[in-house]
Amino acid sequence: MSLTSVSQVRSHLYRLNLGEGSIRNQPLRLTVLQYSALPHGRIVSDSDRVKAVASDIPISERITLSGAPVALSQQPPVPATVVCAADDSLSTIFQENLDFSVDYAAGTINRIDGGEIASGSTITAWYLYYRTYRRDIDYSIDYERGRVRRTSGGGIEDGQELLVDYSVGDAEFSDSEIAQCIEEAEAEIEHLVDPDRVTLSDPAIMAAATFLALSLLCRDSAAISAAGVSGAGTTSTLWITLSQSYRETALRLLLWFRRTLPSLKPPQLA
Repeated sequence: MSLTSVSQVRSHLYRLNLGEGSIRNQPLRLTVLQYSALPHGRIVSDSDRVKAVASDIPISERITLSGAPVALSQQPPVPATVVCAADDSLSTIFQENLDFSVDYAAGTINRIDGGEIASGSTITAWYLYYRTYRRDIDYSIDYERGRVRRTSGGGIEDGQELLVDYSVGDAEFSDSEIAQCIEEAEAEIEHLVDPDRVTLSDPAIMAAATFLALSLLCRDSAAISAAGVSGAGTTSTLWITLSQSYRETALRLLLWFRRTLPSLKPPQLA
């Protein structure tokens, strides 16, 4: 029985995008040396950054602003913590987004034309910044399941409050994963349908096989997202909802082809 194909299933997968793009400042606490779950699975490789606020006391530095952004000495700065003044005495305080702008992702600051900071002025900036940790030295990450754990001898303390940046990828399945789910879907269909009613070229049964394979793929993605850990976020629930929807559609399409169960006759009195 060959009712659908990898390419047919993949044509539907291209429309799936449960990823949430770039995740910033996701809170995480790492205890002992066990994995802790992030809210997402299928994290993009090398997109992770684990960090913590270095100190609750702002540091200060003198910087000269002309026409180009200037990098702050400590990276990256904590959002909404940069304060700029004309000098250390705070005699004149400048306003962010009116007199100066901060690119927190790049860790740079620049004057705004028309603001109170003249080109070439040297000002004082106060800010908090993050300490960033090193992958495979301070922590390890399981990209597929979305899990992080601290490493023995690294710089992350037991129970430390951290923030994690990462990117979530689109739904990605290998051809072998899709083929396996197709095989399982067609095996289930073969068990459900009456062979005398089945025409392999019937569009309804072909669509049912495709949707049933998609249901199995979404089920597997839900398991990966959950990773067997509570509090794994909403992504797993979305995959489960999709899986149920695809399966219900497949079973409706198969109604006409279902086997007819023998009817039971009531007992007869002798």
